[in-house]
Amino acid sequence: MAKIHTLKIRNFRGIKDFEQSFGDENFICILGRGDSGKTTILEAISLVLSPNWNLAFTDCDFHNADIDQPIIIEASLIEPPDDLLKDHKFGNYLRGLDVKTDIISDQIEDGHIDLFTIRLTVTKELEPIWEVICERHDPVEIKSSDRAKFNVFLVSDYLDRHFSWNKGNPLYTLFKQGNIEAENTNIIIDEMRNAKIHIDGTAGFSHLDETIQKIQAAAATLGTDISSTKTSIDAKDLNIKDGKVCLHDEKIPFRLKGKGSKRLISIAIQTELMKHGGILLIDEIEQGLEPDRAQHLANLLKNSSNGQVFITTHSRDVLVELEAHNLFRMKNGGNSLFQFSADMQGCLRTNPEAFFADRVIVCEGPTEIGFVRALNSFRKKSGKGNIALKGIRLANGNGSSQVEYAEGFNKAGYDVCMFCDSDVEAINKKKTGLIANGISIVDTENDKALEDQIFHDLDWPGVLELLEYRKTARSINEIIAQVSKFHSQPFPADGFTKETSDLRIAIGKASTQENHNWFKRTDHGEKIGGICCNRMEQYAGKYLHGQINLLNKWIDNV
Repeated sequence: MAKIHTLKIRNFRGIKDFEQSFGDENFICILGRGDSGKTTILEAISLVLSPNWNLAFTDCDFHNADIDQPIIIEASLIEPPDDLLKDHKFGNYLRGLDVKTDIISDQIEDGHIDLFTIRLTVTKELEPIWEVICERHDPVEIKSSDRAKFNVFLVSDYLDRHFSWNKGNPLYTLFKQGNIEAENTNIIIDEMRNAKIHIDGTAGFSHLDETIQKIQAAAATLGTDISSTKTSIDAKDLNIKDGKVCLHDEKIPFRLKGKGSKRLISIAIQTELMKHGGILLIDEIEQGLEPDRAQHLANLLKNSSNGQVFITTHSRDVLVELEAHNLFRMKNGGNSLFQFSADMQGCLRTNPEAFFADRVIVCEGPTEIGFVRALNSFRKKSGKGNIALKGIRLANGNGSSQVEYAEGFNKAGYDVCMFCDSDVEAINKKKTGLIANGISIVDTENDKALEDQIFHDLDWPGVLELLEYRKTARSINEIIAQVSKFHSQPFPADGFTKETSDLRIAIGKASTQENHNWFKRTDHGEKIGGICCNRMEQYAGKYLHGQINLLNKWIDNV
């Protein structure tokens, strides 16, 4: 089963210089922001292994339209088709892959895996040249019929041809598999010939006879005998009709079906092809599909043992069906992909949306997520750019996993900020190292949780507003009883009327107890964040005020 191990792209559309090893991966999901080059990678694979010989290129296919620099696409494949390895074919062009070092060598040594490299070159003359390359020999041309043995097809927006019986289309290739007679014949032309024989031997087009008789009579008066005239199919048209013969649903051609149905049918044809090996390319796999069908399709393809699959997606529903090691991130202007490790599996399940961002704020938990959401709302009301405009997504660090998630995104090239408490010593010890690696830290002071910091710094009317909010879920007597546990003196008779530092501390501690958890929900976090943002002028100079400003500066990338 042939599959791509290494792909190289030079001067093709938005990609100047790219090289990526996919190792032994059978399922590759390429992520990235818009115009990062995801689709270009799939199209490059489709072109270098194309079963067609007459592909059209234009000056716009060259990077920055620089036609003086040729387009070069190379695909190095392991387990190439046996037909291509015969001595009279390309058996002498095999290269070696050292699986321990992942290095490709033109000198094959013991322990190497056979590897086969095809190169597509397009110069300013716009004539594509496909060659098999190996430094031991001069490059040699590989014909479209040999490239067709790789069974590579791209599912994109242009699917109608997939339902016709043209040579080079997946439907025709599927017919040829295991059908020796089909190798040297054209079934469409043969059937058209049979149709012509049938029409010629019957009274076909008899409803036209009256008109023909008029012409015969008129010709006879002019001295020309055309008495044997009849209507039939012109043989010259037989050779151009194969593209017009296509799949129908009853009387309706498949090209008139909805986008989602057409994509699924095309994929169905190609997955059948891949039972004998092949490479399936699907751009934006979720297009035209309901979330459940997109998830089912992704899961089915991921778990298939036949062929190699490349997809792109912008769907969180697709991502949650995948394994972290299936994900390869393409960064704008990047020259390779970043493959995520299994360490990010938990983050993938709980924060799939974050993987589509450029920048990520990894929050300690739902309270912090709600707080940042409130800050985002405040920014929008204040006329500042919202976090979506800045390419930012929020990720729930689930407490102890926060550092692991922040490090994972950082390694993948995301701009990362960690919004956390300072009440976990294990996390505090890592902050210096995280900052050294380029991760920004927004936190609380002196072993405080976020709630402790808020009740310590917020102006007293703001504190009372938060307490009033909690009264919607708990009685005032219940709140007083919880706060009293942490108050060093008998609880004041006037309740929360008078501000004291001891009372502030007690409220903060009561709000964070596991059996209390006043604000451990995203909606609660949004409420307290909204109060803190709206009252910033009232507690200017406090630590909380400074950290909100720090978070704003990170969002604004200043």
